[in-house]
Amino acid sequence: MRVDTLEGHNNPVYAVISHPKLPLVYTAGNDKGIVEWDLVSQKHNRIFNQVKSTIYALEIVITQQLLIAGCNDGTLLFFDLTSTKLLKTIPLAAAIFHIKYHPVKEELIVSTDNGSIFIISLTDKSILHQFKSGNEKIRAFDFSDVLNYLVTASNDNSVRIYNLQDYTFIHEFEAHSMGVGAVKFSPDHRFLLTGSRDAHLRSWHTQNWACEHNFPAHLFAIYKIAYHPTLPYFITCSRDKSIKIWRTDDLSLFKNLSIDKGLPGHRLSVNDACWSSDGKYIISVSDDKQVKVWDFTA
Repeated sequence: MRVDTLEGHNNPVYAVISHPKLPLVYTAGNDKGIVEWDLVSQKHNRIFNQVKSTIYALEIVITQQLLIAGCNDGTLLFFDLTSTKLLKTIPLAAAIFHIKYHPVKEELIVSTDNGSIFIISLTDKSILHQFKSGNEKIRAFDFSDVLNYLVTASNDNSVRIYNLQDYTFIHEFEAHSMGVGAVKFSPDHRFLLTGSRDAHLRSWHTQNWACEHNFPAHLFAIYKIAYHPTLPYFITCSRDKSIKIWRTDDLSLFKNLSIDKGLPGHRLSVNDACWSSDGKYIISVSDDKQVKVWDFTA
């Protein structure tokens, strides 16, 4: 598999997101800025400045041409994707770890270090609702419009399920023996996948929350689960320095992208990874300050 390394960050990189329409990717971390990279030229285009703190989360709202960053100091930053201008800052008090846009409701869902979930209107950038999903870090969450669920992954080992329309509590269960760091609904909405600091990957039936699969997928904490846009694969990334590609149908391992397998992988923890919008590339970021572009078609 061909791998290109994008260098330019001077500190660990914690977040990556692909542009939904263009061959661009955005990365951020402890540099106090966001870098835009061109996947064709393999070079950086622009830097979004005016960031005072470490960035842990990124989101793009293409209908409003917004790039949104969640910071360690609890600030939510709204940038103009075209001009890179900082448009709005919302203080949320606790470190922000995940951001996701709900296009139907025109709302932004944000999770924080103290277990809070914020619902923010993208019409006027106001806080519509706030609730606690436990008292510890919510590193990840996901939602399903089909099932009408919002699911949070907590550092207290638990998964909690809420009604996506009014955010009322539905159910919770202990998903792992250690903190849950990644959560994702399968494309058919039949399963919820979770990854944890215990290095295990588990799948849960969304009808009754019974565990279908449970196995050690990595050596250390799992930080991300991301499905391919069209093909039956998904990736996980981990503190063990690897990215792994799995088959969706039976959760069997397809490929291990790591130095241990003779590939020019990351030398330190892989903190985040995503697919390019066309599914041709996997982009990963790491404590080693590097951004790697893996050609999935090669």
